[in-house]
Amino acid sequence: MSKRSRGKSDRSQGVEFAAVVWAARHPGSVVAPSALLASLSQLGSTTTGAVLGGAAVGLGAWYRAHPDTFDTYAAPVLRSWRRRWAGAYTGRSWSDLMGSCNLTRTHPRTGQILVPRVIRVRSWSSSVDTVRVRLVHGMSFKAFVDATDDLADTLKAERVAVERAAPGEVVLIVQRDEPFAHIIPSPELAEDVADVDPMSLYVGEDEFGHEYREPLYGTHFLRAGETGSGKNSLPAQRLRAAAPLIRAGLVRPWVIDPKMMEWSWLKPILDGRYADNPGDGLELLNDFVANMERKQKRMQRAKLRKAPLSPEFPIDWLIFDEIGYTMAYQPDFAHAICGQTAIVASTGRTTHDVIEALVQEPTKDTVPVRELLPHRVCLRVSSSSHPDMVLGDGMRARGAVADELPQGEEYAGIGFARAPKTRQPRRIRIAYTDDAQCSELVSFVKSPTTLRAVS
Repeated sequence: MSKRSRGKSDRSQGVEFAAVVWAARHPGSVVAPSALLASLSQLGSTTTGAVLGGAAVGLGAWYRAHPDTFDTYAAPVLRSWRRRWAGAYTGRSWSDLMGSCNLTRTHPRTGQILVPRVIRVRSWSSSVDTVRVRLVHGMSFKAFVDATDDLADTLKAERVAVERAAPGEVVLIVQRDEPFAHIIPSPELAEDVADVDPMSLYVGEDEFGHEYREPLYGTHFLRAGETGSGKNSLPAQRLRAAAPLIRAGLVRPWVIDPKMMEWSWLKPILDGRYADNPGDGLELLNDFVANMERKQKRMQRAKLRKAPLSPEFPIDWLIFDEIGYTMAYQPDFAHAICGQTAIVASTGRTTHDVIEALVQEPTKDTVPVRELLPHRVCLRVSSSSHPDMVLGDGMRARGAVADELPQGEEYAGIGFARAPKTRQPRRIRIAYTDDAQCSELVSFVKSPTTLRAVS
């Protein structure tokens, strides 16, 4: 069958029609020059210059007078426009970038070089851009995943991550420098139970400046990171966020603390639910499982498939520090501790029984129950294999380079988590809780309160 009978041609689209299509896709690039020309012809250069000068003065005054609103609303728009049209994301610069990273394809009939098209650029901050890209035919998401290192080096960026956006589209997250230049302080304590949503606790921020939130219950948690990475900031901030619920008896923390020092400050509000060695830890775990089974029996008698959050069915929250120490390096207790932990992790969801495990080495040999702890954060780790162990296969290739995070106290609490909807890696920083705020939490919980319903 001939090419004519198939309705296909070897010729590419005319330049003039390609220009029309481009103008339709980028109306702002047509409207702005047209408006400028119309103003010059109708109002004259003096009036037009006065209007443009007034706009510039207004922006400058806004920039100086109210940095918060300018940086929130105006700066991202201006940065996005500049980086879209005066940077590497347009024209020959973009084509050269795609070609040098082997991200172009050749049309099989016309021989035309096909280049992935930039749909939108957003500059969330001076540190992070997102570039939404439409793939060309014959190209897969994996092609961009495999090219992240090349893209980062060519763009002179610290990191490029890739995530799926829609069928045939990807989003490049271009990190130009460290987005978390400052420590994020822990917010003030909420005053009342009604002020807390236990399914959305504030924990920190993500690389786009959005709040990073986590549920308190309904899942189990794994936090991985080497010494000094800031693992303890996660449960500490969650404890502060849930403080009114703890004071009201709707949340009961339990702690296994093999280091004997990290969580001893919580002892005044734990009512004996604290252990600092493997033997006592196993006994505490046995009590935790027995308590869970009593709640299961109450639900069975009441014919409940889902328990309401109440003093009768509180959230029992086990913070298990250095879980690898007890499961891998204490042979006298490891098997029993592993078994009891697995029971809670596999059956405790409906009774609001939660495990939050902290570990330095997240291998299966160290944490045999790792796959039962689905909600995960990976802070700075020592091996390039650890991000995939914690966050899932292929996460490091998509940008979760937790083994490359900088060391030092000023970088503690920086890591990666999976976005809840897309399950793609997000760079986050956990809010820091200092010693004074830990003492404030204990004093708050010990103060009297009136129980109110959870919304």
